[in-house]
Order: sequence, then C-alpha cells, then structure tokens
Amino acid sequence: MHLDTELAQHHCARCKSKLTVPAVFRDGEWYHRTCWERGAHQLADANKRADAIKHMHDLYPPIVFLTERESL
Repeated sequence: MHLDTELAQHHCARCKSKLTVPAVFRDGEWYHRTCWERGAHQLADANKRADAIKHMHDLYPPIVFLTERESL
C-alpha cells in the first residue's frame, strides 16, 4: 500500500480533516505537519505568557476586587 492511501484512513487530531502528506504522528495521534507546527507555536507562546504572568505576580501583590459594600 502507498502511504497516501494508508493516511486517508486517519484524520488530523487538531483540525479533524482527512490527513494528507506531510503528516506527523505524535503521542498516538496523527496531525497535518502545519497543524502540528501551529499547535507547537501556540503552546510555546502560552508557556511564555504563563511565565510572564508568574513573574508579574512575584513583583506585584494580588489585586482584590470588592463587589459588595460591607455594612459599617
């Protein structure tokens, strides 16, 4: 069998459309190469943002918002 016909049986785990070449198999799932790369970039960006938020949290104390007035 050709690789194209074998991949046609699978769907991309990210976009759910039928697979085409080039494809990536990672963590037990198939992805289009571009879908895999976009997901990897999104994960890297999310990690950078999370690190920045952690750093901001260390520099500044948490802000507490009061939504109701307490009676005096």
